[in-house]
Amino acid sequence: MKKILKLRLEQDEAESMDGIGISTSFSDYRLAWTLNHIFQWRFEYQENPLVIPTRKNAEQRVYHFHHYSDEIEKMELFLVKNKQGGKALFEEFPQFDFVLFFKHNVSFDLDLLLPLIRNLDSIFAAYRCKSDDFAVAPFLHFEYAHE
Repeated sequence: MKKILKLRLEQDEAESMDGIGISTSFSDYRLAWTLNHIFQWRFEYQENPLVIPTRKNAEQRVYHFHHYSDEIEKMELFLVKNKQGGKALFEEFPQFDFVLFFKHNVSFDLDLLLPLIRNLDSIFAAYRCKSDDFAVAPFLHFEYAHE
């Protein structure tokens, strides 16, 4: 009888995602449509929300988001509206209406992408950030529908 070798693979800490905080008067679907149109992305609204536990009690808050997966570049983008249900997800940055996260980004230089986003109609401001900049960073685990 052969001896079975068991390997334990420990997952690394949560991976930090690059992001762009956006201030705009657009609604979430309008901003997703605009980004899709300008950059040829295909954001889709996700039925499975991002679930964030509150610090004060056992209550959980849910935040809906849009997701785009680029199969060629192996990159994922997440567009999250900051204020949903009267509560800000990214409390440290109340000026952000949305945060656009880039996961596994090797295609875009965000410093070059920023001016393009800032020049879009109804975009008031756009700033670089990382998921680590937010207190909720440990809970930024997006679940989305696979086709």
